Amino acid sequence: MKVTRKNPETVAPPIGAYSHLSILPRDAEVLFLAGQIGAELDGTIPDKVEDQFRNALANVANILKSEGLTPDSILKINFWFTEAPDRPQFLAIWNEFRGDDTPPPTTLAYVSALAQPAIKVEVEAWAARK
Repeated sequence: MKVTRKNPETVAPPIGAYSHLSILPRDAEVLFLAGQIGAELDGTIPDKVEDQFRNALANVANILKSEGLTPDSILKINFWFTEAPDRPQFLAIWNEFRGDDTPPPTTLAYVSALAQPAIKVEVEAWAARK
């Protein structure tokens, strides 16, 4: 099953590594992932925002894997940060997560706080499975 992603010529091109549109395949299930924080498997939370981002994406990938899916199945993904990550590190982590796949529609926002003071990143995603 492959999610179709597009950037229509009727709007400006994306300003980053994302697509404007995902199309859900016919008869596919939609999986809604809870927001994933950057915690390690033992529950510890690293101090650096970049490490938390890497872990949050790994948590998303591991949840997808538990359902027999890969990041290719993501329809939409949102990133919530309480502080700005180093841009080159952010892009390297994001590109490593998504591989050579066309990136899904993405929202990146900065918020004043998340569920606990130590949490600097939360990633939520929607995926499709046929």
